[in-house]
Amino acid sequence: MLVDSASDVPPETLAQYDNIGVAPMLISMAGKEYRDNVDITPAEFYAELGDVSKLPTTSAPTQGSIQQQLDALKERGFDHFIGITISAKLSVSFSLFNQVAKDQGGVEMAVINTKNIGIGSGLFAVYAEQLIDAGKPFAEIVKLLNDAVSESRIFFYIPSLKYLRAGGRIGRVAGLVGSLLKIKPVISCDQDGVYFPITKARTEQKAISRMVNLAAEVVKKAENVRIAVVNGADEPLMEKVGDQLHNLFPNDKIYKGSVSPVLGVHTGPGLVGIAVQVGDPF
Repeated sequence: MLVDSASDVPPETLAQYDNIGVAPMLISMAGKEYRDNVDITPAEFYAELGDVSKLPTTSAPTQGSIQQQLDALKERGFDHFIGITISAKLSVSFSLFNQVAKDQGGVEMAVINTKNIGIGSGLFAVYAEQLIDAGKPFAEIVKLLNDAVSESRIFFYIPSLKYLRAGGRIGRVAGLVGSLLKIKPVISCDQDGVYFPITKARTEQKAISRMVNLAAEVVKKAENVRIAVVNGADEPLMEKVGDQLHNLFPNDKIYKGSVSPVLGVHTGPGLVGIAVQVGDPF
């Protein structure tokens, strides 16, 4: 399996499975270039972000780094690959993965455009591993992953739209800019994989409550889900949201993690997000 680093696969999943290659996105900050989550950790990124005079920029993984990760997996005997990327509307990773896939000989590779972001994309890797563990054939796994795209959701709360606007990733959230100081938005990805404000509130507490309720509605309708909560430099708030989800769904595992630095460039500090990845029972 091959993923881009902005997919934020849960750390425990990366530790549990040895068949996942991560192609790092790139961050340019204070005159230096970093490989996402390789040369710079989330904690290091947010510490440095507060001191920069110019906001960082990001770019997709290089085609070379994607090929390098693929070659490493091929050397270990793998000959069927699933590529998982964040929304094609938010990055060219999907296009780059497909370009690399076309150049491969003797192996089969399918790339999934999750139309999602961060952990919302990363949970597709978790689902894929569960399908592999269940003994599903390659073609069926690819179909199940593609079928899951339209039902899976990401919701994230950010205290300020400053970074999203500066990074040019604001999508359909642009209409909120005029009321930056008055609202606390919860943002999601629409069916095309573009950011849009799914709800907004006057206070952080109300925004978080609405976000949890939105996620709960998705979980309640599904027979088979993976749930995660993540943060960008606000672990206490993430834990609070995680506790709320655990109380609502005590029998479901709640994955936790940090937003990758490359996503933090566009969201800034204070983000808390919930992802619900919905699949078919197996």
